[in-house]
Amino acid sequence: MHSPKKVLLIDREPGISRIVRQALEKAGKYLVREQRDHKFSIHAARAFEPDLILLDTPANSIAGQTLERWIQTDTILRDTPLVHLGSLKSENQIMSGGILSGYSFFSGPIGSDDIIRGVEELLFGKD
Repeated sequence: MHSPKKVLLIDREPGISRIVRQALEKAGKYLVREQRDHKFSIHAARAFEPDLILLDTPANSIAGQTLERWIQTDTILRDTPLVHLGSLKSENQIMSGGILSGYSFFSGPIGSDDIIRGVEELLFGKD
């Protein structure tokens, strides 16, 4: 069996984090770590070495740079896929997603199955 893929979830909203974490953990393929404070996100990401980073939007700036810019320019993290999470509301609603300005995104409302499907496509590819 393959080791689980590591997903770092950077989001200040506990309700959103809980929905996303539970959906991914239920799939049984992911180890999820949550980080609520953007200021410590880079340190958490370096320590955790995630396969994917899910980041709430809009991202706060740190020392004048957006968090995604910090991730993209970090020597350890720059090749890690980064996905923006939009306004997630309920597990029973439909997702839209895609690529916008070079970033992958999930925009809500979004359901658990959609989260899993989107993350699987990013980490494992399409069937």
